[in-house]
Amino acid sequence: MGRPTLFHVELKRRGWNNWEEFSVHYVDGGRTLAKQTGQRRLATARVGRTSFERWAKPDYSGRPRAEATQILEHLFGCSIDELFSPALTAAELRQPPTEAAAVIDDLWPSTSRLIVPATGAAGMWELTGRDSLAGTAAAVQVMTAIHDGDSDDVLVVDPAGDLKHFLRPAARRGFLMGVEEHADSHGLYILDAGSARRAQAVASSRGTPIAIPRAYLLDDLTYGILWSLTQLDDGLLADDRALDAESHNLDMYLALPRSAPNRQLLELTAAGASWWGSAFCAQYIGRELQDASDIPLFWTREQRGAEAAPWLFFRHKIDYLRNTGRFADGGQTTSRVFCVPEAAIGRTERYERVLLLLAIALMERHGIRVRLVTEPAYAAMDGVAFVPGRKAVVANWVRTGEPLWAASTISGRADLRSYNTAFGDAGQLDILTAPDPKGRLQELARFLDIDWAWVTTRCRAVAEHGISHFVRTRSRLLTSEGADDALSFLGTFAPNI
Repeated sequence: MGRPTLFHVELKRRGWNNWEEFSVHYVDGGRTLAKQTGQRRLATARVGRTSFERWAKPDYSGRPRAEATQILEHLFGCSIDELFSPALTAAELRQPPTEAAAVIDDLWPSTSRLIVPATGAAGMWELTGRDSLAGTAAAVQVMTAIHDGDSDDVLVVDPAGDLKHFLRPAARRGFLMGVEEHADSHGLYILDAGSARRAQAVASSRGTPIAIPRAYLLDDLTYGILWSLTQLDDGLLADDRALDAESHNLDMYLALPRSAPNRQLLELTAAGASWWGSAFCAQYIGRELQDASDIPLFWTREQRGAEAAPWLFFRHKIDYLRNTGRFADGGQTTSRVFCVPEAAIGRTERYERVLLLLAIALMERHGIRVRLVTEPAYAAMDGVAFVPGRKAVVANWVRTGEPLWAASTISGRADLRSYNTAFGDAGQLDILTAPDPKGRLQELARFLDIDWAWVTTRCRAVAEHGISHFVRTRSRLLTSEGADDALSFLGTFAPNI
């Protein structure tokens, strides 16, 4: 005898392997479906003993019809064809979690670890922090995925009905991970649990599996976004009450010439400290430049992806970039200088370099001319908004140590000459020399050792679906708008295939 059907296996697993017990669930399922679909006949559907005993045979090869198909697919969470096909073996059920863990361990060993049981139950995805990110963890359900030949999706196979329990609304963050087997490798596809829950409701009503866009393949682009956003989001949620309480003191801090609270006193997470320092600096610079008529020049301290990620996700950062556009004058726009020594790039993995590329692309998207210097001598340069001949507004929140920020306004002639020299050197040392954003971003990708055709093609694919479906923001202080904007902008430069 061959392997028993999945229906036969599930009846035993759930303790429904007698007609009386099964009928109770069958009737309840019909009534629930009737309310969901408006098909009243489902509310009175019943199953006869003879039909049940025929379906329950281990080698039954037929297919129930009419409303029975709808009710069975609703009860078991998979298609009627899967339900009456041979069930997967224990070894096959273990394969997706095992392969997913191996892929993640191979690609991101220093920042990611997937712990999943062999039983098909949900596991834990641990994300290790770096720089301004302190790490977090999320629940994950790993399932087999197959390519949908009729669309650009992969379909998640749920032979044991594990998803119904996993996708219940919960306070913790969760991901559905589909594992697709290739000839010599495995592809991982990601869907946020909230998106998967909505997709499951649609799939159940249609009697189809859950579909995940192939654009949500887990690679250095999507992993970098997920890795940084989840850590920022979870940290800000943990700090929500403290940040809300401290926000009432913002005017007091802005009025002081040189003052910043110690992050230890506020007991903030790394994400909360980054947000609070960044938010203060943005308001401080905005206040100091509100009457400026000349176009200011900006110097920024971010060198790594973890430091640059806030530009993509902090809501106030997006507003700050938009406001910078007011300095455009007669076709001239402001510029922003980054100092990224080659040694700093050598210490980062590609997914972090992709985050830096996205952040700089977002600035170019907003009309800001980005310059990049690599001289280590400028690596510790202040973050500053410089109005030549008038003042330098120093506002650091990256790598400031214990204080959340370092802010002051300088107008002494000697100091202004020093800043003028630094920005003059930046113009000479700038390695992004192309006259247009596309050319500068291509030069940046080469410096970061990122394949231009790959990254722009992937950006275009992900932008078509948006990032909120594979990893969503939950904190009120975050938005995916900046990242989506950067993806769309880089995607316009993708080669036509």
